Amino acid sequence: MCGVYGYHRRSGPPQADLLAHLATLAGTRGPHAHGHAAAGVRHVALGAVNPAGLSTVVDSVIGHARMTTAGHYQDLSCVQPLQAGPLFIAHNGTVPAHRFHATTHGLTLQTGSDSEVLGQLLARAVTLSGVASLLDHLTPGLPLALLVLDADGSVTAARRAHPLHVRRDPAGTYLCSLPFPGSEPLPDQTVTRFSVQGETSHPLSTTASLRSAQGGPAWTP
Repeated sequence: MCGVYGYHRRSGPPQADLLAHLATLAGTRGPHAHGHAAAGVRHVALGAVNPAGLSTVVDSVIGHARMTTAGHYQDLSCVQPLQAGPLFIAHNGTVPAHRFHATTHGLTLQTGSDSEVLGQLLARAVTLSGVASLLDHLTPGLPLALLVLDADGSVTAARRAHPLHVRRDPAGTYLCSLPFPGSEPLPDQTVTRFSVQGETSHPLSTTASLRSAQGGPAWTP
């Protein structure tokens, strides 16, 4: 399992103490490495989450705490958020047969992380329905929690079975793998985009199924 957290800025910066709290919560799910990305800047490091680096964040941001499942636990290139073109992604889940997908779609992989394929293909998805279709194709029936930060500051959140919680405040929207004060679970089996235009959602077609995953690539709850 890994932890993800984020903030979409609508009219003001995040509360520094709340953002640090979300990073600390997410960090309980991933002790090996951590990182965050905001306004085109990515920071990653080995070890447990250190929320001090978030104190200057004033824009939309996503973060990740890594529990290693693919790639070496000390390989910084595998630490998320990963960058793919204009996007940053923070992903808790598994992409089965990711090298096959990379070959099929003509991708050149730079890391040992299976999430890299997801990021590179998400950079090609134009619509929210396109994002949903891609997730259904790459991770059919597997749990996931995903945050995607776009260059315009919009944040896309996807959830299938894995926990992901949301709190909508006047200044912006907070997200975290674990519940926090004022939060509620993001609707399951959905993709939701938070942007200056508002909030829009699209359903995922495939539901999480442990039975269908048995005998296939491992995944963590």
